[in-house]
Amino acid sequence: MFLSGKMGDNQSVSVRVRTSIFLMEFLFVFSSPLRRAISRGLKADGNLVNELNELDDYSIQSRKDAKAICEALRTLPSDGPMGKSGFSSPLYAVSSLFQDVESAESPAFEVLYEEGLPELVRIFDETLAIGREEDEDDLLFLLKILAMYGSREGAERVIEAARRSLKSEGYLWHVVFSVLTEGHPQRDYIFEALSDPIPNDFIAIGLLDSATASAIDGNLEHHPFDSPDGYECLRRWLTDSDSDHSSYAHSATAALPFVQNPARDQLLALAMDHFDTGVQIEAAWAAGKLGREAGLKVLSRFCLDVNHSEVAQRYLHELDREDLVPDTAADASFQAKAMFSSWLAHPNELGEAPDELEIIDHRELAWPPEKEVSPFWIIQYRQRDRTGLEEDDVDCGLVGSVTWCFFTYKMHQRPPEDVYAIHAYWEMEHGDLIDENEVTDPSEYERMLSQWQGEPLESATITQVVEVSPKLDTPSRFIALARATLQGGEGWVVLDGERSQWYPKSEQPEDTHETAILKIHIGRQLLGFTETPDRKNFLTTSPKSRSDQEWIETYEGFVAEASQADAKRQEELLGTRSLLARHFEKYIGLAAGDADEKRVSLMVELYDRCLEIAALSDDSIREELHDSFGFLGCNFESYIDALQAQNASEKIKSAVKIFEPFWEHNLGFGQLGAAAFQGGDHDVAEYYLLKLREGLESYHRSSGMSTLAKIWHERGESQKAQELLVDCLRKMVTEVQESEYNSDREMFTQEFHEHRATFLRLFPGSEQQLRELGIPDEPK
Repeated sequence: MFLSGKMGDNQSVSVRVRTSIFLMEFLFVFSSPLRRAISRGLKADGNLVNELNELDDYSIQSRKDAKAICEALRTLPSDGPMGKSGFSSPLYAVSSLFQDVESAESPAFEVLYEEGLPELVRIFDETLAIGREEDEDDLLFLLKILAMYGSREGAERVIEAARRSLKSEGYLWHVVFSVLTEGHPQRDYIFEALSDPIPNDFIAIGLLDSATASAIDGNLEHHPFDSPDGYECLRRWLTDSDSDHSSYAHSATAALPFVQNPARDQLLALAMDHFDTGVQIEAAWAAGKLGREAGLKVLSRFCLDVNHSEVAQRYLHELDREDLVPDTAADASFQAKAMFSSWLAHPNELGEAPDELEIIDHRELAWPPEKEVSPFWIIQYRQRDRTGLEEDDVDCGLVGSVTWCFFTYKMHQRPPEDVYAIHAYWEMEHGDLIDENEVTDPSEYERMLSQWQGEPLESATITQVVEVSPKLDTPSRFIALARATLQGGEGWVVLDGERSQWYPKSEQPEDTHETAILKIHIGRQLLGFTETPDRKNFLTTSPKSRSDQEWIETYEGFVAEASQADAKRQEELLGTRSLLARHFEKYIGLAAGDADEKRVSLMVELYDRCLEIAALSDDSIREELHDSFGFLGCNFESYIDALQAQNASEKIKSAVKIFEPFWEHNLGFGQLGAAAFQGGDHDVAEYYLLKLREGLESYHRSSGMSTLAKIWHERGESQKAQELLVDCLRKMVTEVQESEYNSDREMFTQEFHEHRATFLRLFPGSEQQLRELGIPDEPK
């Protein structure tokens, strides 16, 4: 039988765990996949996170499944920070199941509401009282679930956590408040409770956006920011000059129609004069919402700005003033440019509106699979370089079916027909009408090479095979792509019966991925294109916009700026994927030329300078400046190599100590271990390489294991070194043999040979010994 209700406060966690496991095992034979997963996960050697993750999209409907979830919750919180396992925790894995209930009418919902929510509240209270920072993400997720289910107790925890500023900058706060929509039983209670005082930081933004959304829908009597404390928050966000906080000003402006005068008009004036154009448009909407013609006229003007037209037109439609949209803005080609600009400005794409837009091609096409004739546009954008270190970003996208730009395909260097073809193929592939597969065994498809009837091919290797759905009505259902050489020139052949065609590499933009060739070939058939374009005519090479010396001086200027800049600017220049990090190697190459000694000294000098900047930086960015993907992290190995060339072993040891506190992860362990080895500190190298071996599941692929074997061999522990390398080699053989893709097999084979070469250097003449151990010369 199931235990119901909440267990006594004095009952230990271990008793709860044993009781729940007993119940799970009792019901295992006749249970659902969920209940079996929970039962396995709660065993002493089980992994609840992995078991639940294996369920994928599991819909929870039955009372028994809900009861099992409640029993699992009674074993939590686990010892330590929520019992974390990797990137997740048992609490997150179990509580996330509350989101998978089919509906509020299902039997499972009632059980989770009556029995599950009290357990979530208990876990929340116990964990919040402990106060571990590492638990905060899980606590915020619990708040999301509690808010979704709408209980009074859950609402009280949301309020308490907000007042205590629990992870006040966590984005999940926005999700917590977003569920407080019309009909939510605790919405007004939470809004009122948090209106005085307003919570801190991003909690306030989440509250603001949720309340404003309700107000716009017309079902909120009193906006929580319609108070002196709320006005002050809105004023602070509208006067913040940090461009990274412009979204806060957007949110503040959207709330202005729902607060009272005189504060409203004063705040609206600030929004109208804001430096961010998007905030100005939001202010025009707010004014229009208040019935002010001036705001409507501003929106009408912005309709003619291609980079802001889509938003302005949408706001006018929302305000029932479509009559103010100018005729020019209603033109189809103008709207296509506006749509593309809006797409490019999304944070997942360029992140800002382009500087230039130009329609390259426009035509009516019978687009597959329905073949309905529709208008399409190829639009080229240009984003001007503002750093002096990079060229302008130029490419083309498509508007017509799915608005999209690939960015890496260099569409501006392709004929329009090829651009349309690539997009058509991609859409059909995503619609499951084309199935593209990398070939794992080229010999399996070798017979398809006989379809080529042209001049003899050399070194032809089939790499891709595509299956086309009969719904697309192509002559061939199976089409293959092969890399080859024809009359001395590299390229690709598409094997498609009578339509087989050779595509020279010289006619494609640089770094073209071979799958683009398949897209062009098949996409052109889908669209009915038959003429072969002069592809070379579209290839362009942009001239340098500045001399090498000008470029060097610009880079050095940014380095000088970094030493004097504030924290935010230092982070921009030296942090993760920063400007100086991206161009470090180019700077060294241009400044040093072919002089190896100068290259080494320049590299050490520049890196040391940036190390000093990071050491003196503000505490708020110090970890970011030492991140593995910032300037220092990206160029650490080059710096260590340069120090080794200077025989500066003490500086190498010092560098390892500098990064030790910041690189508590597998990537860091590998880098620190390799550096310590190069600096001659083998004990430290062994320490980090052992941590890498313990923490990395695929440790056998790491070159660090060869280094560890060298350390043990030099120390006289030859047997340990041999066992480690044999272990790695055996695992690499398995990796190669079980790999699905050629590209992976090639990579794994290379890694195998690196370990094998180490083995043979340490143990000369041991080829036969390896074979006797079951390790072949080639891992096929």
